[in-house]
Formats: sequence, C-alpha cells, structure tokens
Amino acid sequence: MKRRFAETMLAAALYGFSAGAVHSLRMAGWSALKFPLLILSTILLSSLAWQCVSRFLAPALRFPEVASIALRTFHRTALFLASLCPVTFFLARTITPPDAGGLGEYPLFLGLNVGFIALSGTAALGLETRRLARGLGLGPRRAVSVLGAWLAICLFAGGQCAWIMRPFFGPATIRDPPFMEGSAPDFRGARSFYEAVYHLVCPPPLPPDWPRRGRPHCDTGHRSPPPLREPPSGPGRRAAVAPAVPVRASESVSRNPPRAAPGRGASSARSEEDSTLRSRSK
Repeated sequence: MKRRFAETMLAAALYGFSAGAVHSLRMAGWSALKFPLLILSTILLSSLAWQCVSRFLAPALRFPEVASIALRTFHRTALFLASLCPVTFFLARTITPPDAGGLGEYPLFLGLNVGFIALSGTAALGLETRRLARGLGLGPRRAVSVLGAWLAICLFAGGQCAWIMRPFFGPATIRDPPFMEGSAPDFRGARSFYEAVYHLVCPPPLPPDWPRRGRPHCDTGHRSPPPLREPPSGPGRRAAVAPAVPVRASESVSRNPPRAAPGRGASSARSEEDSTLRSRSK
C-alpha cells in the first residue's frame, strides 16, 4: 500500500507540473505540489462518503475495504493522467496564449484537462466497481447504482477541493497569482467549481481590465468614478450657460426674413396716400 500511495503522489505531481506549465514554470511547480494534495484530500473525503453509501448498497463492505478501493481508484486515475503528461505539456507550451484582446486557446486547454480528469476517474472507478461486483456477487443494477453514487461523490468532493486549492493553471496574462485563492471568485466572476464549468461552456463577456487584475472590478474593491454633477446655482455662482449651437446661414435666413429699410417704406406709403387724395379731388 505504501508503494501504491507513493506512485499515486508522484504521478499526480507529474501531471500537475505539465498542466501548470501553461502559465509559467512557477505555476508548474505550484501545481506539482498542490495536485497530490488534491488527490489526497479527495481520497479522504470519498472514503468517508463511500462508506456511508455502502451501508445501503453494499452492506458487506467495511471501511478498510472502502479505503483500499478509493486508494486503488485514485492510483489508477493518477497513472492515467501521468500517461497524458506529454500531451498536456505539449499543449501547454504550444497553444495560442491569452493577450489583452482575449483568452486565445486557453479555454480549449482548460476544457481538455477537465475532460482528461473526468475520463480518467470514470474509467478507474468503473474498473474497481466491476471488480467489486464480481467479488461480492452484486447484480448489474446494484453495481451501476454503486458506480453512479461513487461518481457523484467524487464530482462534488474533488471539484470543490480543486476550486479551493486553485489555481493549478491559468491565463498567463494574470501576473503574480496567489498560491491558493480559496473561495474568492475567478477572473470571470465564478464562485464555485460548477459555475466555472458553466462559464467554460457558456463564457460570459470578460471585463475590460481582466489581464491586469484577473478579477472583475466588483470583487477587487475597484469602483467606477462617480457621475459628474452640475454645479448648484446660487448668489455666488453663475448659472450654467448652454453651449452655443451653430446655425446654418440658410436656417437663419428662413427664420429671420429680411425687412425693408424704414426710410424707403415710409416714403412709398406717403406717395400712395397723395395719389389717392388727388384722384378723389378730381
């Protein structure tokens, strides 16, 4: 059992290093330390939860047997992931890196690694469940029930542990990330592992300054500047003057038609009166 445990930790460290290389060598070293811790914490939580489920689905199982099954399952999972290290490291160093304009091919890399972990864990747990069904004489329905329950437990336990211990890898544009972010939201605003997976499938728009801060401004204490206010009017202040709007020459002519000169208009009126008086006198 000690040798199996050592192989599990070593294989997990190799995979963590290859996945963290997408950000930097420092992140690769952090992931090589944290990924074995993730496997260990998931083994402990899964063993306890599997024992509770086994009381109803497989009462013949004892806790030492359940713990041994959990260790064998994650041993195979780590070996499967270690076999993918060359592929993961190659992708980590060759994908289009993120920049200020977008994430590049980083979402593809993240999705592939989530798929690698899910498929490796499912395959390892399926093999152990098949072996368990043969050893205990479980029927097909009971074996499928055990497999489904244990898979759900691994998803909830491992996913949330991974969320608390993150980042294992991240966009290279985020400089100086913390060793563990805990329950803090990520650069897209997700607050849990399941919300992060949903954002991976349906990505929300990125904040404009995400490469500098890595988190939305609503979570880092950054506030937008207050709106401008008009100065209050008072005896000591001048009233705000509306800006002058340029008027075209044609509009000014149509609005203010030209008037006749006052001198010419008066003389023409007097001449008309004189002509009318002369015609009447005649």
